Amino acid sequence: MSNLKLKLKKVDATKYGIIVGSVMALLTFIILSLGFLFTSLIGFGSGVDSTGLGMMLGGGIFMVILGPVLYFVVGFLFGWIGCMILNFILKKSGGLDIEFEKSGFEISEIGKE
Repeated sequence: MSNLKLKLKKVDATKYGIIVGSVMALLTFIILSLGFLFTSLIGFGSGVDSTGLGMMLGGGIFMVILGPVLYFVVGFLFGWIGCMILNFILKKSGGLDIEFEKSGFEISEIGKE
């Protein structure tokens, strides 16, 4: 098999930030939803919801909605900043050599269905 060598010179910071933020938001939604479900089934959430702060914030449902939004924003910002730093380092170091192995299809076929 022949190997194909490419050099990574730049990554789109905005797209990378959206990907990181989306992954963090989805994982946060899943984790908070499961946590809210199990604490409400067991009854642990009932004491928190009866307090003034818990009632004002809507209890666990509020965090299931707000948590992913906050994590998306934080994930986007840190992903964007991290990608900008990566691009700076790639520019100063001349890029990152990446080696691919040919496995029966052309590089132009990547991403096509």
